Amino acid sequence: MAEETLSEQLSRHLAELSCEQIPAHVVDAAKLHILDSLGCLLAGSRLEPGRLAYNLAVVASGGNSNSTLCGTSLRASYLDAVQAMATAAHCAELDDIHGGAATCIGAMIIPALIAMVEKYGGGGRRFLEAAIVGYETIARVGLSIDAPKLFARGWWPSTICGAFGVAAAGAKFLDWPADKTANAIGIAQLLAGGMLTGGGEGATARHLAFGHAAQNGILALLATEQGMSGPKRAFEDARGFCLTMCAEPRWEFLQSFDSYFLPEVAFKPYPCARQLHAGVEALLKLVAQYAISAAAIREIELFVPTQNASMVDRPAPPTLRAATLGSGQFVMAVTALRGKIDLASFEEEYLQSEQVRQLMAKVKVSTRTELDRYFPKYWPGRVTVKLADGHEHTKEIIAPKGESENPLTRLEVEEKFLGLAVPVVGDEQAREVIAEVRSLDARESLEPLLEALKVSE
Repeated sequence: MAEETLSEQLSRHLAELSCEQIPAHVVDAAKLHILDSLGCLLAGSRLEPGRLAYNLAVVASGGNSNSTLCGTSLRASYLDAVQAMATAAHCAELDDIHGGAATCIGAMIIPALIAMVEKYGGGGRRFLEAAIVGYETIARVGLSIDAPKLFARGWWPSTICGAFGVAAAGAKFLDWPADKTANAIGIAQLLAGGMLTGGGEGATARHLAFGHAAQNGILALLATEQGMSGPKRAFEDARGFCLTMCAEPRWEFLQSFDSYFLPEVAFKPYPCARQLHAGVEALLKLVAQYAISAAAIREIELFVPTQNASMVDRPAPPTLRAATLGSGQFVMAVTALRGKIDLASFEEEYLQSEQVRQLMAKVKVSTRTELDRYFPKYWPGRVTVKLADGHEHTKEIIAPKGESENPLTRLEVEEKFLGLAVPVVGDEQAREVIAEVRSLDARESLEPLLEALKVSE
């Protein structure tokens, strides 16, 4: 009998997972990540990249409109809806992320599964199991190739790894056996890809690339159903995924299954690149502790790990929202000015603000090699604020808010969700979503959840 390939080993493990054997704390974490992802999806449906992606989906569908675009009354084809909703779920930069794997996960997995529920039906337990499988797969694939190193080469780890997780989650939702799941994973490997280009320019199609990775995972499922075959040695072949992406893959993440990675996935409390969250948290603490006003600031120096510095050092004046999400200069400046950071911080009022531009000129992004030892498990930051009166204050954050060591509470996750969802679906429907997600494992039908995510014309 031939030795199992890595994709076969992984698929066998995933096919055997069930709510009965998954630890309760993992199931509880999954529910919170599902809720958080749904909030990101609803909020993103109102932002420019999300709206554009939804419009593109409607046009691309050509009248084939069998899937709802959550947060609106629009409909599109199944594949186009998955791409559009994953794009929307990511574009606010509030979606969850696994630091060690450098991958945003929920914004791909959850929109894809919502589309699958509408297409195939299904209950809450299977939805939960599928979500957990998706999270575990993306995290394991990213860890196996040391995905954070891909940033420096221009690859986007989320779009590189995403199709694997969506394919695995979908296969679990459809209750596929291990061999069929492995075939879908093999096809997903052939479709993997996605580049970082355009972040500094504010190219909104970067978010579309994220959505396309989710769409490719669903495409792998459909191709499998049509009888197409994928490579059996998708990971370990000399021209396969792992050895193409990494000189020394960590094979154990695709072979050893005695732990769960979903609880390590971080929530994002701030709508900006995760590389900046530690700096934002440090700055907010300094502003609160010392009552620092924007007018009193002479200089802000943001220190980040070496690998992150070039990605967030963007001193150019802001013109487009998408360009500012990863700009250390803009994010530090608008945070100092407002004493907080939220979706409104990236609206035209602040993009065109002369006060923000003046503060940006006072922000310096630097590397601090001492922070490198924490990366990529954590994405730390250190902020020094120098004041006009000569005083200087420094704060360092190793594990930013949202990490398992510095967690958001259940209440905080639910409050974040309400803040994102209520402006889209209203308070009553938003609270219905919370109730449905809390009791997913007891729900035989997910129709009430789907209805609560819709907006009437």
